[in-house]
Amino acid sequence: MRRLTLALCAGLSLSIATVAVADSPSAPLSVSAGAAARIVLSAPVRDIVVGDPAVADVSLVNDRTLVVMGKKAGATTVLAFDARGRALADRDVVVSDIPTQAVVVQRGASAATYACGDRCSLLSATAAPAAPAAAPTTP
Repeated sequence: MRRLTLALCAGLSLSIATVAVADSPSAPLSVSAGAAARIVLSAPVRDIVVGDPAVADVSLVNDRTLVVMGKKAGATTVLAFDARGRALADRDVVVSDIPTQAVVVQRGASAATYACGDRCSLLSATAAPAAPAAAPTTP
């Protein structure tokens, strides 16, 4: 009897964990400003909503494929609905002003950002703030 109870508890725990994973939202979609990412839908889309169109824009490639384009750094949400109003996608989108293939080199308080492919090109650099000048001493 004890084995049966343990087996039932284990089975129930696994089924609850499976339901929790299925209902959990997707990971945020990360895209760089000026870059694009694809969302593939399970059914044909009818309506698309972008929470903040200044951060990202969406283009429809076909009835099941969206392309999200990052416009400026920030966060927004992309929603897609079918003809019956059912949600096909509900994705948080995070747009970064640092390119996906970028490398940031930090040296103390100074940082340099490089875009890297076969070779790296400097995108931006920030220098450490200048130390305040020492006050003159009077004898």
